[in-house]
Amino acid sequence: MPGNSRAEALKAEGNKFFKSGDYNSAIQKYIAATEIDANVPAYWSNMAACYEKISKFDKMEEASRGCIKADKNFVKGYFRLATALKNMNDLEGCIKALESGLAVDSANPDLKRMKKELTELQRGENVAAYLRKCDEQASNGDIAGAYKTLELASRLDAGNPDIERMMSKIKPKFDRMEAQRRAALSPDEVHKERGDDAYKNAQFE
Repeated sequence: MPGNSRAEALKAEGNKFFKSGDYNSAIQKYIAATEIDANVPAYWSNMAACYEKISKFDKMEEASRGCIKADKNFVKGYFRLATALKNMNDLEGCIKALESGLAVDSANPDLKRMKKELTELQRGENVAAYLRKCDEQASNGDIAGAYKTLELASRLDAGNPDIERMMSKIKPKFDRMEAQRRAALSPDEVHKERGDDAYKNAQFE
């Protein structure tokens, strides 16, 4: 429900400043409105939108949290919060904000779109981290470790050309090392490894 008439008048003044591009003046009007009635989410949401325009994302986060506190069912508050956190490179916090918003409105297109974008971005960053680790392991001669790291990366993003390119370098080295290692095993050790492999692949009765 709207706040009292004075707070609503301040909001209207803030909206005029916002439309004219005077975001700092708009912020002051919205702050004044929240001081009269802190339970109207639109005052906080509009304030957050102003902070976004002037790239004050820490203040945008505060205003967005004020919006959610005013009304936890006001979905735009979660979108504002997610936008602020994304711009501060807090991807984990951003995704949590989006999930909280989707718990209120699971069909919201803005929240769904941003979550998809963030999930892709986060996956890309994780893959890049695995590739850096693999390169470091390979440089240190840890081919087995590098191969395992690439397998983990492949589970995140199968078919990724960077992973496949690295795999084409690492896998032949790993296969040669494995062949040499197995060639040095005793008959009993070979039998045991075959049994372990069969168990891992569920080839047992």
